[in-house]
Amino acid sequence: MPKREIEVNENELLWGRLFLAAKVVERAREIELSRVNISLIQAMVLYALKLSPEPLTPSRLARMLCREPHSMSALIDRMEKQGLVEKKHDLSRKNLVRVVVTPKGEEAFRRQRSVNTVANLTSSLTKEERQALGICVDKLRVKATEMIRKMTPTPYDY
Repeated sequence: MPKREIEVNENELLWGRLFLAAKVVERAREIELSRVNISLIQAMVLYALKLSPEPLTPSRLARMLCREPHSMSALIDRMEKQGLVEKKHDLSRKNLVRVVVTPKGEEAFRRQRSVNTVANLTSSLTKEERQALGICVDKLRVKATEMIRKMTPTPYDY
């Protein structure tokens, strides 16, 4: 059977390279985090909570981390059972739940920061390359968010 030739444009090739690079970096981080007994998504939740100036709601966390609300809710429940986070009712709005990091979560956060592939990877770039990459990644995220908003009927905020 003859090999079928397809035409691939420059944008498709670049997307493929970006996708593969992201998957390899993700896998390296997963392996690294397994050594300190935390999953990648747990590390991302702890990082988001630590970065935020105020406690976040589960729905806000889901939007920030590109997860479905029900998946985020289940993850938070598991993390709460592990003692990493705690759900607290908002004092001003009793029907609102906020997620906060516990002391055990703080320790897990410190452990995951002690092994950091991302820092090792990005240190191979110059300051200018890191800045340019940051600009490109932000542009891609904004464009992808716009596309998702147009394709989905529900509110979407990343």
